[in-house]
Amino acid sequence: MLFFFCYNQNMKNGSKSLKFWLVNIITFTRVIGSVLMPIIYFCNGIEPLVFFVVFLFLTDCIDGSLSRHWKVESYLGSLLDSISDKLFAFVMLALLSYEYPGLLSVLILEFIIFVVNTLAFTEFKNVQSSKLGKLKTVVLDSSLSILCFFSAKELLGNFFGKTFIKIITKIEYSTSYILIGIMFGIGLVTVCDYSKKRLKQVTVFEKMKGKKLKNWNEIWKILVTREIYINNKDKSLRELLYEKKTK
Repeated sequence: MLFFFCYNQNMKNGSKSLKFWLVNIITFTRVIGSVLMPIIYFCNGIEPLVFFVVFLFLTDCIDGSLSRHWKVESYLGSLLDSISDKLFAFVMLALLSYEYPGLLSVLILEFIIFVVNTLAFTEFKNVQSSKLGKLKTVVLDSSLSILCFFSAKELLGNFFGKTFIKIITKIEYSTSYILIGIMFGIGLVTVCDYSKKRLKQVTVFEKMKGKKLKNWNEIWKILVTREIYINNKDKSLRELLYEKKTK
């Protein structure tokens, strides 16, 4: 029902509407997948989780490319992507910390980044990911993928042979700590970068006094319209959702 309402309200072009929702459904599968991951892990162990994680990583690779190729970028897609990426990272770090306890330090840093961004959002500041933040995400995803494969070495050994298991067993301990160190280091730098940017941005609390939230139709238009996103993506989304100040 929600999809049909959104279509009737904001999407007149059927083809573009289909592309828009297809991209966002692909992104949303990571939210659903992140919820299912603990169930798979605690019911069946780490091995079956590997194939599921590969699938979720593929959705992360294609949704952004598709949205740009089809020109259906939006605030809604950006929000869904941020939420799904953060939830996926939290769940992966939490589950793999059973195998590699050092990942708890990386999980704490990810939580701090989440808090910093949440505070920035409540202060009407821009919380978009920086280039450093995007690099951190790539490093985090790549490192977690490697650790996930390490944890499932027995299963993968069925495909690649006993020699593969011996090689992984030999390098697993040292490599895991190197990867954890890299993730912790870039996470710490990202925390400092986001905190510095948040403090440098001028809060607009005073400017927002006397303003009221726009109605649902206007908010939805802001969230799904590509032109609004392209023209205002360097601004605070929360500020865009409020009416102009009344005298």
